[in-house]
Amino acid sequence: MARHIGVDVLCCAVVAWYGYLHRAICMDAFLHAMGKNTMPLAGYESRIFTYHPGSQQLLFLFLTYQAKNMVDTIVWNDGLLFIVHHLLAGGVAWGGMYPGVAHFYAIFFMGLSEISTGILCILANFDDEHGVPGLGDAFPNLKAAVAVLFVIAFIIARSIVWPYMSMHFVRDVQMAIKADGPQLQGRKFTLRGMMYCLVGLSFLQFIWLIQIFIMAKVEIGKLL
Repeated sequence: MARHIGVDVLCCAVVAWYGYLHRAICMDAFLHAMGKNTMPLAGYESRIFTYHPGSQQLLFLFLTYQAKNMVDTIVWNDGLLFIVHHLLAGGVAWGGMYPGVAHFYAIFFMGLSEISTGILCILANFDDEHGVPGLGDAFPNLKAAVAVLFVIAFIIARSIVWPYMSMHFVRDVQMAIKADGPQLQGRKFTLRGMMYCLVGLSFLQFIWLIQIFIMAKVEIGKLL
């Protein structure tokens, strides 16, 4: 419980809160999803190259969390998939800070999307293997409520908004590379690497989505 609450939930809450505080940075993407013309192709330079202090702070906090999470993953033997995730996510955060790109997108990917992860870390406490043995049996209704909340948050953040933001990020990166302007100097390798990392992270989330549906089916069967 000390790990899941004292480290994971706390860290996820901090980065998610930072994302919420600085949500105005990426608000154009959400307004565009509601039908407004706030993501013109010509605006790729601003979304990829503009520096935002709030995003820089968020990226630093996120990278720090990934470093701590990597240590915990190895110590507690969470598995190879989590190691890969922390490496990819940490690499993207570092690239966002140095040389500094895509601060527009950092607010969602490293901030707001972590709301679902925080809920998952709360849910982990109810697992007999990874959490507190017997806690799920003692509070079955609470466990079920947290599980439902997690599934809803994961689907919204990771299965709906994530692909939408990814589409715009990849488009903007491709535009920046094609234009080959002076701001791209020293950043092309980083941007290409971030695209590949995004593909890897998206694939991991697809795997976890399948696992969530399998686990949900099992848990629902227990309640019926």
